[in-house]
Amino acid sequence: MRFRLKKITSRRAFVIYVIVSILIIVYSVYMLSNLITDVTQKANESEARLNFIKKHELMSREFSRFLEQENRIKHALKISSKSNLSANIKVLSSVQSINLMIVDNWFQINDEKIEFGNDSVSDEIKKDVAEFISKNQNTTRSNTVIKQGKEWVWRVYFKIISKNYTTVRCGYDINLKKLHDNFATFDKAASNYAFVFDNTGRCVYHPDSTFIGKNIYDFSAIQPSDTVFTYKKDPANTSASDFLKLDYTKKITMSEFLKLDVISFTTRLDVKNLPWYICISFPKMIDNENVFLVKKYSTWIYSITTVMLLLIFYLFSYANRRAYREKGIAIKEKNRLLVENEKIVKEKALIQLQHLKEQINPHFLFNSLNSLYMLVGSDVKTAQKFTLNLSRIYRYLIDPPEKNIVPLKDELLFIEKYIFLQQTRFKEELIFSIKIEDQEALEKFIPYLAFQVVVENAIKHNMATQENPLTTEILIQKDQVIISNNLQKKAHREPSTNFGLKYLSSIYTFYSRTNLQTSEKDGNFVCILPLISIHS
Repeated sequence: MRFRLKKITSRRAFVIYVIVSILIIVYSVYMLSNLITDVTQKANESEARLNFIKKHELMSREFSRFLEQENRIKHALKISSKSNLSANIKVLSSVQSINLMIVDNWFQINDEKIEFGNDSVSDEIKKDVAEFISKNQNTTRSNTVIKQGKEWVWRVYFKIISKNYTTVRCGYDINLKKLHDNFATFDKAASNYAFVFDNTGRCVYHPDSTFIGKNIYDFSAIQPSDTVFTYKKDPANTSASDFLKLDYTKKITMSEFLKLDVISFTTRLDVKNLPWYICISFPKMIDNENVFLVKKYSTWIYSITTVMLLLIFYLFSYANRRAYREKGIAIKEKNRLLVENEKIVKEKALIQLQHLKEQINPHFLFNSLNSLYMLVGSDVKTAQKFTLNLSRIYRYLIDPPEKNIVPLKDELLFIEKYIFLQQTRFKEELIFSIKIEDQEALEKFIPYLAFQVVVENAIKHNMATQENPLTTEILIQKDQVIISNNLQKKAHREPSTNFGLKYLSSIYTFYSRTNLQTSEKDGNFVCILPLISIHS
């Protein structure tokens, strides 16, 4: 395309460029602002999801520690005799009583007297425990939130029956106010907060201790429907993450604690035998502040950059107008060179585009993924190897060398992975063999994807069955590689553009190699690929 320097540097043209630039900057800032808003919100939401997972794991881990006593009692019941069982459990109860959050604990063997972990338990508590055990004779396990005087406690109760039918009933009460004070000592820097409630809505833990014991449905925006979950998939993520394993509900609402809009995630507390829920909230105001700042700075940067570009363009135009007459002859020559260069660029772009299409072949990818799908259910080890080879193949494809040649050993490693995928798909219909006569040849060079071009052409244009398999041999000699396959041409062959062989021929021509040969002889197709030495 020819350009006229005088036309593009006139004052009228410059005014037009300024007006167009102003319109472009206004439209670009508008679109950029919307794009930044979307990207920032998605990034913040993604960060909130990750923090949600971490907070959920942290809270679940802390709550699960209070249920470890059951495993200790089971172990004591397993190793103890009838005579020392009571003493062993008494020791465990005494050790547990050291924890200041445990206000009282007890146990009963069969229907014997109820034993307490310490001797300072009031008669009122003893009476309450006796009534509780009487009402829960047939209960295996329970976690309830009850009120003792002015304090709310979490009562843990479980029943264990040994192989010799010895029944041990254990329980302990955890002061929820002290539990709150303990949780306040960790994760202080987190930009979120969480509260835990049981299946009736009773608040077990909240950063504001005044809410403990109250029904969360009365003071928060959480509704019973928020504890009904459906499995979710994240379309932005192709791999299975920890987040996708959680059932959860998400909503934006007014926080009862922070008194501002928050993003709330509600899910089950991941603690065995504890049917409670956790709600984790993140301030939404932080998202809006980040978006506003990014918009502001981006607008300034975009505007200043555009003004500078216009100024540079004006100075460039002014200088060109003054020098126009002196450069008339040079411009004509430049126009002629531009026409020729444009043709070269177009031809190169066409080759690169076609090359890219050949590199990332959707048909090959879909067939590979289909084969992988079949392997996953039948042969896990082969499926794992298949996935690894497929990933390495595409890593090799998307990173082509600058000079379009690669060491022979690299191309050989690539074709071995490619052959594995094809043999996995076609099984006994394809037979491949690789023979190396000269090890030093592996250090020489060959056109990028040369093996894949020849092998793929063989598979594409020939029939392959179990009775008549397609046999391909790669023979590596000192100065050349010979690839041959038996001819079993398809009756209805796909039209061929011969792009692969043209591509190889152009590479060899560039490196002054003219001995690329293809032939059909004695029922075989033979391709001879000369090796390239970068020192020659």
